[in-house]
Amino acid sequence: MINVSKINHRGESRIKIQFEKSAELIRKVKSIEGRKWSQTKKCWHLPYSPESFQKIKLAFGEHNLILPKSSIILKPKLEVEFATYWVGKEKRRKVVGEKIIVQQKNANWLKVFVPIDKIGWTEVLRNINGRRWDPEMICWEIPNVKQSYRLLKKFIGLNHIQFDFKIKKEIPEEFQFSQIPKLIKKKKNVKLNTFELLNQHQKNAIHNLLEQMTLGRLRHSTMRSYRNHLISIFLFHKNIHPVDLTSEQIQQYILHQIKFKKISESTQNVIINSVKAYWEKVLKYPPTKIEIPRPKKPKHLPNVFSQEEVIRLIEAPKNLKHKLILLLIYSAGLRLSEVINIRVRDISLGRRVIFIKDGKGKKDRFVTLAEEVIPYLNTYKTQYKPDYWLLEGQSGGQYSKRSVQNIFHKALKDSKVYAYGTVHTLRHSYATHCIENGFSTALLQEALGHGSIKTTEKYLHISSKALKKLRSPLDIIKDSKRKQS
Repeated sequence: MINVSKINHRGESRIKIQFEKSAELIRKVKSIEGRKWSQTKKCWHLPYSPESFQKIKLAFGEHNLILPKSSIILKPKLEVEFATYWVGKEKRRKVVGEKIIVQQKNANWLKVFVPIDKIGWTEVLRNINGRRWDPEMICWEIPNVKQSYRLLKKFIGLNHIQFDFKIKKEIPEEFQFSQIPKLIKKKKNVKLNTFELLNQHQKNAIHNLLEQMTLGRLRHSTMRSYRNHLISIFLFHKNIHPVDLTSEQIQQYILHQIKFKKISESTQNVIINSVKAYWEKVLKYPPTKIEIPRPKKPKHLPNVFSQEEVIRLIEAPKNLKHKLILLLIYSAGLRLSEVINIRVRDISLGRRVIFIKDGKGKKDRFVTLAEEVIPYLNTYKTQYKPDYWLLEGQSGGQYSKRSVQNIFHKALKDSKVYAYGTVHTLRHSYATHCIENGFSTALLQEALGHGSIKTTEKYLHISSKALKKLRSPLDIIKDSKRKQS
């Protein structure tokens, strides 16, 4: 048997290899690259590293090794799997795989590598105090404290995480701001994470709500929205325990938001929904306890572009990716979130359809892939070589909503289309133009992914074809006068 232990040799940590004299074992140890003989220690030794330990296991066989209980069992570092892709002439990387890999940067910080398509796991890391993003290493850095491990275990699960180090018990309970490096502290205009301003009772309330929403499989956008509104309420009433908040105090907060932030009716409803979620899901209050008046939902009709304006908008961008984004949104009536969520495998050229996975209301559907889009799509795939997401950002990963909005507003300006509009106006325009071209509302309902036919019927009211049926009395009077004359 081979005894393997840790020794200090000439001020350096080494792996000691000791065995009974044998020509066969000596031949094996000499086959290990980097091995040395110590005349003073009377043993063979190698650098104390995971790589050296791997060499010893390969040479002698792991079952032949004896490791003292007091020694540190060396493990090879878990390999983070990266995929490479090109942005123009620039080569970039992204993390791929099915599990999170956690490495120890130093005594205070951990490096967390999250696969690019695991968006929900990224949201969990964003809620950890002190977390920061390292764009060079393509990983998150989180504090090496017990609270970080608890959150990872609670909201992700240890079966989805691989650690390449042994977690020590003697670590701090929570993250302290004194752990932030001085260079970061000196930076000006750095916004403090509002979650970190909460007291422990308020933080616990946020964590409990996130846990309940995760169990309820709510959308990450909904979870983020409820979380942010609840944090704002807690900061507004910072001296009140979350359990003691009353309907009157919530109304005070909403009144303040209406007066000074000029929030819309829809935002007011989301605030009420976030409080309702906390009271009912966490505190288990009955629905009757919630006595917060809701605003009457306004019945706004969407603005739309004419077909000529849409063509000018789409032709405005010179960049192929930018043009393809606008083409996809209008040609299939997509929501902003749906176009950035399209994966390469969701495009079926043979069937001429695009699979929209997990759309609004967690509904899957197929939409038409327009023939006019296919040449642009093929050229784009050849030029950009997308790997997972059809539309990838400059630094890898999913294309951002903000980037799509910037593309649209630049196209709106360059095309000199002076009508008011947002990215969603292209979807409204698609629906309206479908109605004007004779498509049934039932067929359009399926294409748009509407849960109710009433939502689709609003486009009947803004269709120019329908409006033309109702002539203005002024035109009728003018026509009759022309006939008389």
